[in-house]
Amino acid sequence: MTDVAELTRQESQGVAPLPLRESTPDSRRMSVRDVATSWGVARIFAARDIKVKYKQSLLGPVWLLLQPMGMLAAITIAFSGVTNVDTRGVPYLLFGLVGITVWNFISMTISVAPTAYASNAALVKRSTAPRPAFITAMVASNLPLLGIIMSVTLVATVIGNGLPLQVLLLPVFVVWLLAFTWSLVLFIAPLAARFRDAIALVPLIVQAGIFISPVGYDVSSAPKNIQTLVALNPVTGLIEGWRWCILGMAPDVVVVLVAVAWTVVLLTTGWYVFRKMEVRLADFV
Repeated sequence: MTDVAELTRQESQGVAPLPLRESTPDSRRMSVRDVATSWGVARIFAARDIKVKYKQSLLGPVWLLLQPMGMLAAITIAFSGVTNVDTRGVPYLLFGLVGITVWNFISMTISVAPTAYASNAALVKRSTAPRPAFITAMVASNLPLLGIIMSVTLVATVIGNGLPLQVLLLPVFVVWLLAFTWSLVLFIAPLAARFRDAIALVPLIVQAGIFISPVGYDVSSAPKNIQTLVALNPVTGLIEGWRWCILGMAPDVVVVLVAVAWTVVLLTTGWYVFRKMEVRLADFV
């Protein structure tokens, strides 16, 4: 692009100046279709992230099982061992496992969500890699974690309690969990690229989230002063739905509907924020 001094020189010499072209970011260049068409790239990024996560690790993928089992032991001591949790006849181990399955996937994914673009700064700045692929890869890289914990939960439930008929709907609840988590990453990642405060804020949310989500306790067992907060927490409805699906525990329908509404709102809001900020991600990172 010719600068002002060069244009002035050319005009003084009677030379026709070169045409100027001004480029401005298109705030509507992303479409929902781009999420599906970028899956191939997202799969490559996810495979890379999985390899990097366990590279030069002594235990390697064994951590996929040790982390949730350690959390299960912690909530068992914190909730079942100290307070009286009403599991409605379901063994506490199974009750806690279902909560851990949902919460661990969400927390592990959103914990790294702020780095989705910062850790891929070179690709964001110097390549035309589709921006939604980074979001999808962040969620997909934790699918092995979800698969292993869910398998352990199902096997333990078959042995200890038996599976109800509605377990056939489990794929629906898996899709719901993935959509909800994807919406959170979609919202957090571009904001964190612009405002680095999110990098410090997200861990605080994750730490508090395990206490205001019924991971180790039933909604009815929550302290009276935080029951409303627990009911409005979208993770609560997700866990309630999963416990109904796997353990046959009757859910609080209102809480489940609240979670469904939150998922729709987060998907819509997250996509709006992403589209608005995506055009300047290269400047932010």
